[in-house]
Amino acid sequence: MSEPGFQKDAMDILEVWLDRYNARSRAAITLDSGGEAGGAQLRLKYVPAEGTIAILHLVAVNQNGRPAIRVSHFEGPTAETLVQAGLWASAQLGRRPA
Repeated sequence: MSEPGFQKDAMDILEVWLDRYNARSRAAITLDSGGEAGGAQLRLKYVPAEGTIAILHLVAVNQNGRPAIRVSHFEGPTAETLVQAGLWASAQLGRRPA
């Protein structure tokens, strides 16, 4: 998915899937998503309690010449957890040292 149009389509499909999932599951805690324009990251997130957030963070990388997806879970106070997840993703993408 190297063209921006395809990346936007993929994110639009994800948003529709999440909307339908949330409507059908009728869960007390709904899922939300986030990503970036480059399409290399996807975050599934929910708020288990006020002031906390849980994130399942997926990052697409090139590993030994092959496409791969690295996944990590973060949960805790909202601000600190968002920073921790962002730093992890940046390191996975080679933007910052691990």
